[in-house]
Amino acid sequence: MRKLDDIAADMIPIRLIISISIVAAITAMLAFGYINLRIIMSENHMENECRTIESKFQTMLASGIARDINEINAAEGTKRVHTFDLPDNLNYIAFGVDPDPDNNGVLETGLTENGAVIYYKIDGGSKKVIWLDNDFKIREGKYDGDKWIINNHGEGHIIQGSGHTTLNFEYVKTFNDYYILIQSTDYI
Repeated sequence: MRKLDDIAADMIPIRLIISISIVAAITAMLAFGYINLRIIMSENHMENECRTIESKFQTMLASGIARDINEINAAEGTKRVHTFDLPDNLNYIAFGVDPDPDNNGVLETGLTENGAVIYYKIDGGSKKVIWLDNDFKIREGKYDGDKWIINNHGEGHIIQGSGHTTLNFEYVKTFNDYYILIQSTDYI
């Protein structure tokens, strides 16, 4: 008859605890890596969306015709339409305004750098900014019965949430100032 090894039998619970700890540590590292990878991928996606918009703005300003918003029967200005595919972890994307200047999570409307800027923030990431040429004066539009005009407050435009959002960008002028007018029907 064989004699049982008492020391080996005592080591089974210790080995089990060590194995579970190693598996838990590897799982935690994988989860942490996945979260960081998701943030980085969403930030890269938003960077590409913003660069696409910037190139549309450049062609619109270089070869577009501006609509005079002071004339009642003026023909439409050059327009660019863009459908955004916003990631589900997007906090906001803002055109012409820094919606969270205090970095406290409370969004404010207004205007930053005369509207020549795009801000966006992914949940868990830091706020990103794309500075545009000073010719890109972005303003939020307001539908005034039969045409789009610049919002009374002359502020930027903020989009919150995820999914698909389509915006119209129109090249307009008032007196000697040229603007990119955002035409949207959202609540901000």
